[in-house]
Amino acid sequence: MAGIELITALRAEINHYLGIPYFQNTGKFKNLGENAAVGKGSAKEIALLTVEYANKEGIKILSLTPQQIYNFQKKHHIGIDCSGLACHLIAFYSELLGKQCLLNPRRTSADMLTSAPISHSISLENITTGDLVRQKKGHHVVFVVEKVLDVVTYVDSSRDGRGVKYGQISFAVPSFFQEGVYRPNCLE
Repeated sequence: MAGIELITALRAEINHYLGIPYFQNTGKFKNLGENAAVGKGSAKEIALLTVEYANKEGIKILSLTPQQIYNFQKKHHIGIDCSGLACHLIAFYSELLGKQCLLNPRRTSADMLTSAPISHSISLENITTGDLVRQKKGHHVVFVVEKVLDVVTYVDSSRDGRGVKYGQISFAVPSFFQEGVYRPNCLE
């Protein structure tokens, strides 16, 4: 697969996650059985759990607006955290590259994703698709979608951004990258 096709396929996968609420897997939700109920589910798992809850309440989920679906998911504590999102996207992207990256989203935090043995530090100038930017003292991670000149397009899930969303940042804002850029070893 050529570079542009890889990015197109990756963006198509990311589109399944856009608009899913942020959810942190702590407290009373931490030990629930389903990945989607603890902030670590794939887009498909989250969609299925949303439909299951809606069916139990007699709600036709397909008749809701995206904002109503978001509110329904928030009400029912369905969402994804930053490391869960990054794990699923790393696994998807590694498959596109013909590689295998086995990460357990339930057992992988933002700090772990940006530490040995899962990844290694790289220079900002070498940042590319699939890399991770560590933030908030290892409590947050963003997934790099692509770099064009000195602008990085990324996706993340955060409370501040109201869930999964794209963002863009220039190298001219060094504070965004100050905790480091990391490359998952499985993408080498």
